[in-house]
Amino acid sequence: MENKDSIRDRILSRLPQPANAAAYRDEMASTLAKNEKRLRREQFWTIFEWGFAVSFFVTCLMHGPKWLASPAGHFLEAFTFLFLIFGAVEIVKHFVNRSRVEILKELKQLQLQMLELRAAMEKSGNAPRL
Repeated sequence: MENKDSIRDRILSRLPQPANAAAYRDEMASTLAKNEKRLRREQFWTIFEWGFAVSFFVTCLMHGPKWLASPAGHFLEAFTFLFLIFGAVEIVKHFVNRSRVEILKELKQLQLQMLELRAAMEKSGNAPRL
């Protein structure tokens, strides 16, 4: 039972206090803005990488019969498929990161609403004990 209480106390000590809700809101807004900016940059590079991989693949398909006559053509074919796999992995990585940022944004909004509710309850004198 003591172990559960110590874990509970550690978790509750990390929560922002209602008195600091405005500062916490500003901090979360700046953090979310940084995440959005990083996500836009990542999206640009993902689109660029995928576009390069697909254009390289189409070029290799168009010139494939000529290029496959030599050993270098087979190397180029393998390289093309590696580009496609790399591009697909980057797309999946971007989708996962975008989902993570969206979930983080929703959780932080919920946390801010809870802080405001707690602050309002403390003002009215009906504050719950945590």
